[in-house]
Amino acid sequence: MRELLQNPVLRCRIGSKISPVSDQMPSGPKPEDPEPAYIYVDGGSRGNPGPAAAAYVVKSLDHETTLEKKARYIGEATSNVAEYTAILDALKQAHKQGIKKVLIRSDSELVVKQLKGLNKINDPELLRLFLACQNEIDEFAVFGVEHVPRAENAEADKMVREAIRAHTKAETIEPGAGGQCRFEPEATIYIAGSAKGSPGHAAAAYIIVTPDDKIVATHVRYLGERVPDVPEYAAVYLSAKKALALGLNKVVIRSDNTLVAKQLSGEFKVKSEKLKTPYAECMQALRGLEDYVIQLVSREANKTARGMVSETIKGYLKQEAENKNGNQASAAAVQDSELDS
Repeated sequence: MRELLQNPVLRCRIGSKISPVSDQMPSGPKPEDPEPAYIYVDGGSRGNPGPAAAAYVVKSLDHETTLEKKARYIGEATSNVAEYTAILDALKQAHKQGIKKVLIRSDSELVVKQLKGLNKINDPELLRLFLACQNEIDEFAVFGVEHVPRAENAEADKMVREAIRAHTKAETIEPGAGGQCRFEPEATIYIAGSAKGSPGHAAAAYIIVTPDDKIVATHVRYLGERVPDVPEYAAVYLSAKKALALGLNKVVIRSDNTLVAKQLSGEFKVKSEKLKTPYAECMQALRGLEDYVIQLVSREANKTARGMVSETIKGYLKQEAENKNGNQASAAAVQDSELDS
């Protein structure tokens, strides 16, 4: 095998050992041959599994020209299934365009290693997709696959997030955007969550307001000790459930937590293991709504819900301090009694 753009080109075979190839490209493609191509692929899901999409971007050898790009929503799937789907879609498209030499670039280290034969595949669905990819790979004259940092795969990554967001009807409206959304909301929900420490005393609150400025529900809940951002997710989950119980199916959810808002809208990926379960639970609750928008607002605009959280945590901290002082006083009284006797 030959090397593609001075990168190791590897022929992927089931059960075969992978070895580097020679240093030189062929003397040059024949005039009638299509140029070699880089193909950037990405697959992702909002939850694992959850709403998922796959995308690819076919670039020319000099990276100056985008030959083809496409993203599609694939339904409920894991991120690994989405990644394999993106690769399979890309390989099929390359065949349609008559491209014979390709280098696949992916930011999924697991999938890259599996395609190279370095990691075993235990999941039946991944194995099925792997074999389908192998059938396509066998038709190329030169094939390579390599891992790249997420930053180098930004275009495909953005396409995946946009495809998921378009399907789930989620979006984030930035501060100053005027609060506009594509539907007529039945309610606006102000949510807040906070933890004093990591972990620390935490609480979540929401306020549900109808378009005529009538407050139809308020709630604050002490959550015990939680890590940061988990309480914000708890507020989203509790408020979505309450909205559904009230028959409110189209809502604007206002939060001053940028991370959680952008994770729920698909703009940020959920990387923290501690947030993946709360995120998945929130997405399940939100999918019960007919439509929703996540709106980022200032802390000042969200001060009422934020104040409910703050007062609740302060109350528990005060109670904890009083209990501690009471226990110390009781212990001292017992010690004095023992000395007197």
